[in-house]
Amino acid sequence: MNPTKEALPIVVVARFALEQALRSEPADAKSELKDRKSIDRTKGLHMQRQGLSKHAAYEKLRKTTMDKNLKLGEVARRMLERVDLLR
Repeated sequence: MNPTKEALPIVVVARFALEQALRSEPADAKSELKDRKSIDRTKGLHMQRQGLSKHAAYEKLRKTTMDKNLKLGEVARRMLERVDLLR
């Protein structure tokens, strides 16, 4: 039994996993930035229309997120879509 031949598939699989992770990082960062922008816009709308502080607007958004069992970015995007429909 040759230890080098046995270890080769493990190394290949590990290398592939690493390359996949590195490729997905830019997409993940782009998605997080998009979520952050949606969250900030939604907070701004709550602050403007309901006279809430930044913290209160965030807490309201967070409560809605927990009630709906969705991610913060998803709830923010849905709220913004509804606002756009009303315009």
